[in-house]
Amino acid sequence: MKKWIKLFFRKKGADKPIFMAIFVLICLGIVMIGSASIGAVSSKGTSFAIRNMAMQTVYVLFGLFIMMALTKSFRTKFINYRFSMIMYFVGLASMCVCVLWTAKGSHAWIHVGPITIQPAEFMKVAMILILSYMLTETDAAFVVKGRFRTAELKSQFYKDKFIKCVLFPLGLMLVAFFVGAGIQKDLGTSLILASICFICFMSTPRDYYKKYKKLVWIALGVAVVILGFLITAVLQGYQMERINSWLKPLELENIYSSSWQLVNSLIAFADGGIFGLGLGNSIQKYDYIPEAHNDFIGAIIYEELGIFGLALIIIPTAIIIFRLLKYADEIQESKSKVILIGISSYFMLHLLVNLGGVSGLIPMTGVPILLVSSGGSSTVSALIAIGIAQAIISKYNKEQLEKTNTY
Repeated sequence: MKKWIKLFFRKKGADKPIFMAIFVLICLGIVMIGSASIGAVSSKGTSFAIRNMAMQTVYVLFGLFIMMALTKSFRTKFINYRFSMIMYFVGLASMCVCVLWTAKGSHAWIHVGPITIQPAEFMKVAMILILSYMLTETDAAFVVKGRFRTAELKSQFYKDKFIKCVLFPLGLMLVAFFVGAGIQKDLGTSLILASICFICFMSTPRDYYKKYKKLVWIALGVAVVILGFLITAVLQGYQMERINSWLKPLELENIYSSSWQLVNSLIAFADGGIFGLGLGNSIQKYDYIPEAHNDFIGAIIYEELGIFGLALIIIPTAIIIFRLLKYADEIQESKSKVILIGISSYFMLHLLVNLGGVSGLIPMTGVPILLVSSGGSSTVSALIAIGIAQAIISKYNKEQLEKTNTY
């Protein structure tokens, strides 16, 4: 075990603060999953907490193995058109297959015996890689050499470029979003996926996209205004119920129904105060917050560890985000830049949406805290993303070291 920990932190060229932040989040997650699960042992068996900790440890070890392999072997040149399309259609097909199973009112999971897989979590990382290719190398392939022989050839050239560089990647984003929101009925995860795609599109450094970025902002503004007027017609009953319980959580008719989890989450935050009640001393985990080890684990961490516990979530995640953005700013290669910004947005959105939901700042959407909440799909996909990012960072650091040694 000691040998593996040393290997974890001595990976040549990789960013050590990111690995340290990952290590803190993983350890916090396993400990707090066990603590949060204790509240349900009376209804789910005395081994429930141990089982959850053991399963999360297995997910972590599997994810770490893939992360280390990707850190060593991943290269951005692997991402081409064929690889992108295979990833996209496999991911899309996996999301569609989920209609065969229903859980918590949505079709977001594939059930294989005791294991559940959430394809949309892996699709988030896949879309970052796909768009890194579509929004950089596709544009770079359309090079004008000399003059066009006719106006028709010129018109056709720019028409093809618009279709392949703008419409096609936007179409991929929209289809993935509507499969998640419409077929899977998982609006929260779909909005995160769409937001990651939007940030990737806005982050591409290619000059060709400047005017289209402005148009996308305008289209987004118009869509938000239209949705504001049609929200009752577009959203389904249970989704409107979530919004209503968020706006009026303390109404008597909501407290014991749709607002139950939110109200008890707010009680957990109030009880936690500055220093918390102490590790293992949460009251709300005793069936006041169902499935406390999943989406609402942030409330249990605050109740038991107070501000210190919240810092153990926010500070390591912030380190990951800012280190990725730092390298994205320094690295000149367009594809790597989009990937690093996409992965940083992946971690940022999960943190903001989850803590915003459990604290009542925004409607709860069922989004986990990466590497802290219980869940194999989110844990493994997060570690895959870190492995890809570290491979890019490692390559960049080695190149910089070689340049320094040359002088």
